[in-house]
Amino acid sequence: MKKIPFSPDELKEVGRYYVAGRTDGGKIKLDTPITPRENMQAFLNNETPCWMPNGDLITITPEIVPDNVARAFIQEADPSDRKGGPDMFGVNWIFDEAANGSMVVPGRPILEDANDWKEVIKFPDVDSWDWEGSAKKNARYVSGNDPVWTVQFSGLFERLISFMDFEYAAVALIDESQKEAVKDLFEAVTDTYIKILDHSIEAYHVDGYLLHDDWGSQRAPFFSKATWLEMIAPYVKKMVDYCHSKGIIFELHSCGRTESMIDVISSIGIDMWRPQPMNDLKKMYEEYGDRIKLGVRAPMFPPGTPDDVQIQAAKDLVSQFNIPGKYVFTSNFMESDIFRKALYEASRKAYLEH
Repeated sequence: MKKIPFSPDELKEVGRYYVAGRTDGGKIKLDTPITPRENMQAFLNNETPCWMPNGDLITITPEIVPDNVARAFIQEADPSDRKGGPDMFGVNWIFDEAANGSMVVPGRPILEDANDWKEVIKFPDVDSWDWEGSAKKNARYVSGNDPVWTVQFSGLFERLISFMDFEYAAVALIDESQKEAVKDLFEAVTDTYIKILDHSIEAYHVDGYLLHDDWGSQRAPFFSKATWLEMIAPYVKKMVDYCHSKGIIFELHSCGRTESMIDVISSIGIDMWRPQPMNDLKKMYEEYGDRIKLGVRAPMFPPGTPDDVQIQAAKDLVSQFNIPGKYVFTSNFMESDIFRKALYEASRKAYLEH
């Protein structure tokens, strides 16, 4: 990419990216010399981006998809405040105000044995959702020069947990009497997700697809690499390959200490992944930063944090992850304008030297 000298005028606010839960209009949008979509493309192509990608995108998680209501994450034009209730499979979620998130009603699994899934699980009629109406409602929201991302909550393992509760879902992955049934279930769920993605491509012209599926605890992965490769990877790869066939970027959201799995995670073509901070991010970046685009979490600052502290933190983040050809992205839904501008300026200047 052609190097464009930095100008302080780029720090002017030209709009806001809507973020659910924020009361200030969202994340500040700056007067960048190229479009955020062009910058993201350079980033993914291993070219030197103009600045470090930092959530410079539009997220569309429409109300017509029941999971977005159940999980309390509706992001679209004029979003409603509906939270909790049944997801697309009829599983009931409760919204917790204190946690600002939803969880499945505990202790009431709808599926006790994976072999019974065809008799128990009712799949949604995705085609019957009002995609045309939603497309019209959101036409202006997703237009412009910003990448458009859609999100699929409850990936394969999370979906199994929602059906069975955690302990029974974990057992089903390794129980020889249930494994084949789990694979068949995952295949059917994957096909449903791809159908939703197809409608999202047509309705919102999405550029990126973010799959949520947590694979680890605070200390270690929930399962072995062998189990992941056999039971989960084939279906995630099917989604990855389908995204790539449509020119869509595949991003993974997966919580937990899973640094030991980065070799297999990166092997199936996932484009982007932002591991949680309990992982050795610097080591992962140095060893695998040229195979998968890693996300670094921007710091959280308590109210009243001095501007100079935030500005220095932004400079430190850029300097720690500044190997040419190994570019990272970052984002913090609640970050301040001060930090966002400082990160933009620091990365702009650093990348000009590459």
